[in-house]
Amino acid sequence: MTEEAQEQQIQDGRIQNEDELHKKLYRLRKLKEEQKQADEQRERELADTAAWYQPGTDRRSVEIADVEALISDYYMRRYEENPHYRFKSRNGSVSKRKNTKFDHDDKRLVNLVDPKFVKTTKKLDWSAYKKTLTVMDDGRCVNEDGEIVPVTAHDEIKVIIKTKEDD
Repeated sequence: MTEEAQEQQIQDGRIQNEDELHKKLYRLRKLKEEQKQADEQRERELADTAAWYQPGTDRRSVEIADVEALISDYYMRRYEENPHYRFKSRNGSVSKRKNTKFDHDDKRLVNLVDPKFVKTTKKLDWSAYKKTLTVMDDGRCVNEDGEIVPVTAHDEIKVIIKTKEDD
């Protein structure tokens, strides 16, 4: 190979022969090994961090729930005395909000209520529909009735690259 041809090949950036392909597959394998080592190290560090972090988090969660229960208990006792009671300080505030919660079963109600309250959605079953289509040479598709539908098809080739560790 002449010097110009080698330079053109380098500028091109494309693999020109099987020897270069072999080298690129080797490089790909080594890069994946490096990434695997980095991932394993990250998992070890995350496990160490979780081992340090989780006990404190669990303990604080229990304490937070206990303190919130005490505050709620105090507030509800004061609320029974005065329905307009609120507390506000620089550390926070305690007040109420009244909500109406409905316990219901949608499956039972859907047949009992007026249809204007029932949502229905239209969804295409693509996997079943595409089996009924015929693809023409130019990529357009025809349905069972012989009508052209707004669907185009094209073949694609997927290159599968496996390194030794992927097997």
